[in-house]
Amino acid sequence: MKLISLFSKIHLIQFLSLLLLSAPWTAPCLAENGIPKATDQAVEDDTRKAFTHLDDYLKNNAIKFTTSYDAQSISLGTSRGAARFYVERPNLLRLELSGDGFSYLMISDGKVFTIYDEKKKKYAQRPATERPIEAVNLFTGLAAFQARVPQFFGLVGDVANGNIELKVTKVGVDRVGGLACVRYDMQYVSQADSDKWTVWLRADGVPLPCKTFIESSDEGSKQTNLYNWENKAPQSEKYVFVPPSGSTEVGISELSLRPLQ
Repeated sequence: MKLISLFSKIHLIQFLSLLLLSAPWTAPCLAENGIPKATDQAVEDDTRKAFTHLDDYLKNNAIKFTTSYDAQSISLGTSRGAARFYVERPNLLRLELSGDGFSYLMISDGKVFTIYDEKKKKYAQRPATERPIEAVNLFTGLAAFQARVPQFFGLVGDVANGNIELKVTKVGVDRVGGLACVRYDMQYVSQADSDKWTVWLRADGVPLPCKTFIESSDEGSKQTNLYNWENKAPQSEKYVFVPPSGSTEVGISELSLRPLQ
C-alpha cells in the first residue's frame, strides 16, 4: 500500500484521505456459561458510542483543523509536512498542503474544483465532486498517494456502523499535547497483513482526534499525525479560488502530480 501523506508528495496526502473513520468491535468475551461479561460489553458499547459521536460530528458540522505528519518509508525515507482542512457540507472544501519541496492548495466551491501548485504557480480546474472526500481522493489518485486522514475518517464510520471485520481495542488514557486522550488499537481482522492503527480521541467533549498512528506491514511504512481543531467556522471566501497574479491555468495532467523521491 503506497504511503501518501502531506509529505514529499507521496506522503503529501497520506495524512489527508480522513472523511470517515472506522473501527472493529472485538467479539464480546464470554463467561463459562456463554453469556458476555458485563464489563467487556460495557467497554465495547462505550467505544462504539464514542466513535458514533465523532462520526455524527464530522457529518453534521463545518470542520476546521490542522494536522502535522511525520512519515517513514523504506523506499522514500523520512518526510514531514502539514495540512489545514476546511470542510463544509455538502461539498465545500479547502485543503492547504505543504512539506519539503511542495505546496498545494485545493479548493471546491461546490461548482468548480481547483488544484493550485504554489511552487510552480500553475492551477487546474474541473467540475466539483458531490462530496469533499471525492475531491481529496481525486487528488490522491492523481499524485499516486493514499490519503491517511480521510482513510482514518473512514474508520470512524466503520466503527459507528458496527463493522464486525474491524477489531477495536480500548487501551486506556494518555496525555497528548496536554490533553487527556483515550487510546484505541484498530485493525481489520478479515484482511491478512492489514494496516495497524493506533488512535487517540479526546476524553472530554466531542471525541475529536488528538493523534493517529498507522503502520503498514506490506511496505514497512509508518505515519504519525497530530491534530489541532479549531471551533470557529470557516469564512465563505475560503472556498473561492482567485487566481494569484502571475499564475497560469493548465490541464490537470500538466501539474505533473507524482511522488517526489
